[in-house]
Amino acid sequence: MTYKEAVSAIYEILKTELQLNTLESFHEDARLNEDLAIDSVMMLQVLLQLEMEYGIDIPDEKIERESFFSVRTLAHFLEAQEQTEPSHD
Repeated sequence: MTYKEAVSAIYEILKTELQLNTLESFHEDARLNEDLAIDSVMMLQVLLQLEMEYGIDIPDEKIERESFFSVRTLAHFLEAQEQTEPSHD
């Protein structure tokens, strides 16, 4: 998953799954908690959707608070997870 694909996936999940009322504030530098009003339960829903709908493996030990500061930091985190996934050949 590229960075742009990650941003798009985040937006789609917030729109369709969470039906977030603060999407008018969505942009790459939007802070997840302060600008978009995403709480910890909502963030878990986002992660679950990313795993189920987009097939991204997000190990618990890789989750760090800094990755969930903004749309940008989350998108970079997702991009990095895709690059470090082991091959299943």
